[in-house]
Amino acid sequence: MGLDAIETTIQAAGLTFPALRAGTNGPLVVCLHGFPDNYEGYRSIATTLAAQGYQVVCPLLPGYSPANQRQGGTHNALYVRDVLTELVEVLLKETGQVRCHLVGHDWGCVVACLMAEHRPNLYFSLCAMGVPYGMSWAKMIVRCPSYLLHAWYILFFQFRGLADWLIRRRRFAFLAWLMKHWSPNYPGMQTMQQSVIQTFEKPGVLKAALDFYRTSMFSITPQGFEIRALLNKTIHVPTLALRGQHDVCLPESVWEVTSPRAFPNGLTLEVLAGAGHFIQYEQPDAIAQRLLRWFKQAGLAA
Repeated sequence: MGLDAIETTIQAAGLTFPALRAGTNGPLVVCLHGFPDNYEGYRSIATTLAAQGYQVVCPLLPGYSPANQRQGGTHNALYVRDVLTELVEVLLKETGQVRCHLVGHDWGCVVACLMAEHRPNLYFSLCAMGVPYGMSWAKMIVRCPSYLLHAWYILFFQFRGLADWLIRRRRFAFLAWLMKHWSPNYPGMQTMQQSVIQTFEKPGVLKAALDFYRTSMFSITPQGFEIRALLNKTIHVPTLALRGQHDVCLPESVWEVTSPRAFPNGLTLEVLAGAGHFIQYEQPDAIAQRLLRWFKQAGLAA
């Protein structure tokens, strides 16, 4: 395995994870994608980090491949957290390390925060991209009620059957539109849309991806309340939070819910000028360079 990111598979938690990997030695970096997405957004970033002496692994989230879908259960955030924690432990053992850097975007950010809160001893640092920490419906209504207009799609996803059918129509035209809506100025959007739609055309992927919304922090089930409570606890891992200046999905006002008090070992929040929601696609070089400085700042450079 060289510096270029290659496609491979990893066995963990009784599942087979398709993944991008780059680098053969140095500190481990694990990158998690969100919705609607796959690991391709990290390809350029992984190559840059590998060239600077890091090992980078970017798995598909549980459910985003027929090979890593749960049998007999839903892909709720706690299940995904635990499965990906097992994946991290496998990678740490394989590379002979005890900790890694954790990076997440969108749902990958939500899960990464849960992982860092749950097992902080596994991580040197956390980079949380695209989603603020500390979200709850009460905070949204009081501090930034306008977010409810941006969150219409979450309500739409709750209509089982109907939402699934509408999303699949015309070869997932809804997902293509949603990606464009969230990052309207990204010139490579067509290539991204094609790649993501190919992922969602595979059996079971759409259902698993919608499970994230239907069974986790947006649901009114007891588990939904538990997950929301966990997402308002303390994270003892040094954290860098990045967002796009023109993110239509989660605008600036939503980030007011994130409190530095939840990060006793430090929180750094930065804005990428001109970027929309999918910042790892839009500004991969800037993010890679910022991660390299972030690792060095924390005294954990390769």
